[in-house]
Amino acid sequence: MHTIEQLNDGRNVFLNGQRVNVADVPIFRKTLALNNRYYDLQKSNPAVHTYQENGRTYDIAFKVPRTVDDLRQKHQAYQEIAQSNYGMLGRTPDFLNTAMAVLAERSAFLGHNQYTDFGENAKHYAQWIKENDIFISHALQNPALDRTKAINAIPSGYAGVHVLERNDRGIVVSGAKMVNTMAPIADDLLVFNPPELLLEKGDTSYAVAFATPLNTPGIKVICRKLLDHPGYTEDDYPLSNALDEIDAYIVFDHAFIPWEKVFVENDVEMSNRFFIESGMFIHTSHQDEVRGITKLEFATSLAIRTAKLLGLDGFLGVQEKLGRLTDNLELIKGTISRSETEGHLDEFGIYTPSEQALLAVRSTLPEYFETAMKAAQHFSAGSAVGVPGWAEFSGENGPILERALATDRATAQERAKLLNLVFDLTTAGFGQRQLMYEYYHGGDPMRIRSMHYPHEDLTDGNAMLDRLLK
Repeated sequence: MHTIEQLNDGRNVFLNGQRVNVADVPIFRKTLALNNRYYDLQKSNPAVHTYQENGRTYDIAFKVPRTVDDLRQKHQAYQEIAQSNYGMLGRTPDFLNTAMAVLAERSAFLGHNQYTDFGENAKHYAQWIKENDIFISHALQNPALDRTKAINAIPSGYAGVHVLERNDRGIVVSGAKMVNTMAPIADDLLVFNPPELLLEKGDTSYAVAFATPLNTPGIKVICRKLLDHPGYTEDDYPLSNALDEIDAYIVFDHAFIPWEKVFVENDVEMSNRFFIESGMFIHTSHQDEVRGITKLEFATSLAIRTAKLLGLDGFLGVQEKLGRLTDNLELIKGTISRSETEGHLDEFGIYTPSEQALLAVRSTLPEYFETAMKAAQHFSAGSAVGVPGWAEFSGENGPILERALATDRATAQERAKLLNLVFDLTTAGFGQRQLMYEYYHGGDPMRIRSMHYPHEDLTDGNAMLDRLLK
């Protein structure tokens, strides 16, 4: 855990055209405080959030799962961390820390070159993260400049991160990555390429994976516009004035990376294999979808409470819509549980959840989340749009509003606060960003589905067809 002041360590963070000190941005401070719940829970609930290894205590995210019970304990920890931020922070430390656990065990396939052993580098880095419980963010998505061309055919040099030169000390890189979530408040940055957009033979200089501190000279963190609302309270904007995941565009300008922090270099095949074969993808997917359950349950609960607040829950049509939301929630919960019980031991003795089950969740949960958001939005309708600013309750109109907006189901302020929450999640910029994030942070659902069905085990179904058609 670190304080916000410790992040004023020379890192180049830009916001609205200006270089800023991270500690000076109020929403960064609030987001870091929520992010640090990951560390707080290790102290307040160690039975769930920690484990013992060689006489030392570590966060449970770093535990290599050997049994289904190990996965279930990690599930509980992920869920409690997500509940502390309502499921709205998708890249808390447990996301990549669970990846470090398996990377340390599976890294040998990365091989070596004349300067260094990539497999040993990845293993040592993962162990260092574990020993120090470092908060790492990751940058994998290459800027979508022109998908019709190979990365090396885009002349700007910002279609990804590429190696400019190498020597016996390390490599020098330049280029860019997009949508790097939580970068301004992380300690380290893990850079690699996404598996779904494979590099081609001419992209060798872009075939790189490495880690580096965020304050490395030559790195710029260019934040998107913030989604909070200065001048308004958290009663007006309960979510967007409490947190922001702070997506950023990362630029590398002749940044030096020592060999001991390099895991792939000048190797297209290895770059394409890195995320999947390391085991990082499947284990971060497990953490991510457990967080997704939390977010879906939050949105489902909000829709149901809104219907009750406005006296809509007695109508059969509304009841059917609410039942569909709870159906969806149970289906997601059941599928994630199935991913755990239907897991398997890999060749390294790591208990690995079912990829087919997790991919089914990943491609479906965004639609369920959107359905819950739309239900809350439709139920609230003009009621949410017309909520007065919270300051009105303490002004001359306060007594009028207290009488005019109160019902037998809620006081005026209770009603206003819930409707403000509905607006913030379903209509304001914060909620729309959350919706986009759910659809695309884990890959395009269309692409996931197109790759899902060929790998489905339909042995029994095909046997029945063959018997009938024989």
